[in-house]
Formats: sequence, structure tokens, C-alpha cells
Amino acid sequence: MSREKIARSDNYTVKKRVSSNENVVIANPIYDAVFKRLLENNKIAKFLIGTILDCKIVSLKAEPVEHSKIDEVSGAQTLYRKDFTAAIKLKTGETKTVIIEMQKAKNLNDIDRFRDYLGGEYTKSKHPIIAIYILGFNLTVSSPAFAAYPECFDIQTNKKINVKDRFVEHLTHKAYFVQTKKIKQNLNTKLDALLSIFAQDNFASQDKTTKSFPTEQSIPEIKEMITVLQHAAADKELRKELDKELYYQRYVEQTFGEANRKIEELTEKLADKDVAIADKDAAIADKDAENKQLRLQIAQLQAKFKK
Repeated sequence: MSREKIARSDNYTVKKRVSSNENVVIANPIYDAVFKRLLENNKIAKFLIGTILDCKIVSLKAEPVEHSKIDEVSGAQTLYRKDFTAAIKLKTGETKTVIIEMQKAKNLNDIDRFRDYLGGEYTKSKHPIIAIYILGFNLTVSSPAFAAYPECFDIQTNKKINVKDRFVEHLTHKAYFVQTKKIKQNLNTKLDALLSIFAQDNFASQDKTTKSFPTEQSIPEIKEMITVLQHAAADKELRKELDKELYYQRYVEQTFGEANRKIEELTEKLADKDVAIADKDAAIADKDAENKQLRLQIAQLQAKFKK
């Protein structure tokens, strides 16, 4: 039988559910201050990147400069990017050096800034760039986690998907996307467990800065991530950064919330129409091929009768 314990830290309250399958309270990694804390742990960063890319990370070096967009009103980060130089082992056995760009944003109006950041990197990078986007909003793609370039595929099922999203279609680099609002908790595989940590559900506090997560984990790296996020949830200094982010989030919601939702709605409708048109075009192409084959058969029969 479950019961609730109240745990207080600074000026916020979180609820921890205690049951036979006990959960713990962890900080929500969609917030920049928390996400940054995770990436500061090299072992966790290697696990996170390697699991999303589905490859072995031989070595990973964090670049000393971090990139962020600071809101002038709240002082909060609105966009966070961390670069790594990585040696990755390909399926062929070859080891390749690449630049990994971890980029995370919570709001739709931040998305165009991604291109600005990447554009500057292309002119000076000596290695291929692979971008990983952690999004706190939805694109017009149903898959919670997918990869793009040259084709798009769901990284959980490995199935090819048809993507008609404006942002994705304009990419010129290999990229992986995690849509945190579309993730459903699932601990069946290593990738599922990793994505579940970013799922935006099972919140333990009203402000959604903390969430409840199962303690029983068989994957050592997931256990380590949970430990780091547990400590982050009770860190008073980190809490000050979260308060700044919450202030900015409320400002964005009040200022752009309705417009962003309308843009998402219209973009989804446009994407649906694009898919419908593509389906019709494919059907027309099939009919044209069928008609061509019929015309060829008719010509062959006519030639035969003329003899």
C-alpha cells in the first residue's frame, strides 16, 4: 500500500511516492541547469550520445566553450548547446572523429536559432557534424525519437518514416531528434529507459521541475543518471537557476503561448496535406506505370495480329 512523504528543499515542495515498486524524485532534465549537470559527467554523456546514435563512443571530449541564449528579462537560458569531439566506432569497425552538437530548447520560437548556431560551425569545422536536438515542444513528426539525413527513420523501431516537417526538411547535416513531450515511459530496452528519463510525465512537483522515476534499474548508466538527477533535485544552488528558467517559461507562455500553439496546429495541418499530396502523387505514378504496361501489351498484341 502506497503513502506519500513530503520532502522540502528551499522554497519548493516535492511529493515522493513510496510503494512496493519504489520511485525516487529526480530533477527534470528538460531544464537547462539540470541537463548541463548531466553532460558534465563524461560517462553519462558518452552513454547518452552513444545510445541515441546507436554506436560505440570510443572517446569523448567536451569543448571548453558552452553556447547559450540568455533572456534579458529573466536572465534565464532559452537555448543550450554543448559541443563534443568524439571518436565513434562505425558498424564497419572503422573509427571516425566527429563533432557532436547537443542542442536543447523548450520553446518553439527558439527553433530557428539552431540554424544560426550550426551555420557558423560549418565554416570552421574540420570534422563532420552530428547534431542531437532535445526538444521541449513537438514537431510534426509522430515518432518520439528519430534520425534524419539522408532519410528519416524511427530510432526505436528502425523503420523508415515519411517526414514533412519544415525544420527537418531544411537540414543539411545528420541529426537526431528527441521530442520529450511524445515519449511514453518504457523500460524494455536501453534506449527506451534513456528516453523515459526525458519523458514529460509523472511530475513530482506542481512546477514540473521534478519527476518520479522507478529506482529498480538493471542498466548501470541509467542508475548513475538517476543518482545525479536525485542530487540535482535537492541542490539549492541549482534551484535558483531553475527559478530563473521558470520565470522565463511563464513569460514565454504569456507572450507567445497562443501564437506558438496556433503555429503548431497550422504546421501539422500543412504536413498532413503534404503527406496526402505525396500519397496521391505516388498513386498517380503507379497508375501511369500500370497504363504504360497496358499500352505495351496492346502494342505487342497488335504487332502479333499484323503478322
